[in-house]
Amino acid sequence: MKPSAHHPPNPRTACLSKMKQPNNNSNKQQIVRRAAASTTGLILLLLLVAFTASNYVSLNVDRFTDVPTSAPAANAAARLSSAACDVTRGEWVPDPAAPYYTNATCPFIDGRQDCMKYGKPGLGSILRWRWQPHGCDLPRFDAAAFLRLVRHRSMAFVGDSVARNHMQSLMCLLSKVEHPQEIEPRDCVHCTRKYHYREHNFTVAVFWAPFLVRWNLTRAGALQFMDPHNVFLDEADPEWARAVAGYDYVVLNGAKWFTRPVVLHERGRAIGCSDCGDHPSSATYVPPSRAVRAAFRTALRALRELPGFRGRVVVRTVAPPHYENGKWYDGGNCLRTRPMRSGETRLPETEAAFHAAQVEEFRDAVGAAEAGRFVLLDVSEMMQMRGDGHPGQYGHWPHEKVGFGIDCVHWCLPGPIDAWNELLLHLITS
Repeated sequence: MKPSAHHPPNPRTACLSKMKQPNNNSNKQQIVRRAAASTTGLILLLLLVAFTASNYVSLNVDRFTDVPTSAPAANAAARLSSAACDVTRGEWVPDPAAPYYTNATCPFIDGRQDCMKYGKPGLGSILRWRWQPHGCDLPRFDAAAFLRLVRHRSMAFVGDSVARNHMQSLMCLLSKVEHPQEIEPRDCVHCTRKYHYREHNFTVAVFWAPFLVRWNLTRAGALQFMDPHNVFLDEADPEWARAVAGYDYVVLNGAKWFTRPVVLHERGRAIGCSDCGDHPSSATYVPPSRAVRAAFRTALRALRELPGFRGRVVVRTVAPPHYENGKWYDGGNCLRTRPMRSGETRLPETEAAFHAAQVEEFRDAVGAAEAGRFVLLDVSEMMQMRGDGHPGQYGHWPHEKVGFGIDCVHWCLPGPIDAWNELLLHLITS
């Protein structure tokens, strides 16, 4: 409503109004009517302002879907907005504030993922990106907030060496607030290790279980990384299954080892093989994705039925490798220096099949468990865009002879894997 312009009183009109005494009642009625009209207009204007303000506040509250709140109505709104915003779909955007840490501030980086130490080219720009979901914001990782959430609690990472990579990323992010002490220090890489944050009474552990289910080498003296393995698809690996009952969170992953030569067993007998190696041509071929599906089904059922386990299970999907122009053993490499966009790439066939198997088994587990027990940490699409984030040949010095000379499977620390812990914090806060 546009207010009327103000004009000074006309002296002649003022004189005439003084002479018209008999019309006092009429004038009073007009004044009352005008006052009433003004009051009504003011009330309508105030209502309009209040309505607009309430809608503005509502719109802005809905945007920040990651802010925890205790009011039931607000919780319902947060659930609706979280459902509307899929934090696993988005783009990598420039972030001049990255990274969170360096190899000078974090002592927990595995040397083979220390891309700063070994001078990976373009690392200064490779590190300066952050994950931006479509339609909402993913808050930056807050180490103090994370440690407050997990005070007096415990978290187990169960899986292969990428599970260890994930845990070490978390430890580096938390190092801004506190450094842990290792419980029963062990001089090993592919083994179970545990750490304790004394000030927060928080325990974090990684359980070495590359197949999630029980496994062993097919012959004595065989090499763990090259020779065939027996994999028992219907038996959870006792390395973790007997140990995680008291944990509050279990982060589960595993897939890439199923691309190695394996002999698969169910119900006490061999059912076939994947990448059958030296086994006779008569052996039944089993697609690796079927083996991954069976292993996840077994692991998730074991957690659902594990006596005394009341924790929350986070199922982390496959993170694709990025070998180009060959495999890890015949000249393949990962030389990219910037992220791709979502429309420029898609999961390779093998990883797409692994992802589908993991997500479908996760959904089945959700349907058979109480609400909130199982949550999905889907990193597959976001990491498919980050072929620049691996060590490549920069996990060792050029003159060093190492078995895994060009690593396009694990992730630089710091690096894009740190975004997994932003998502993890989002999940355990929700």
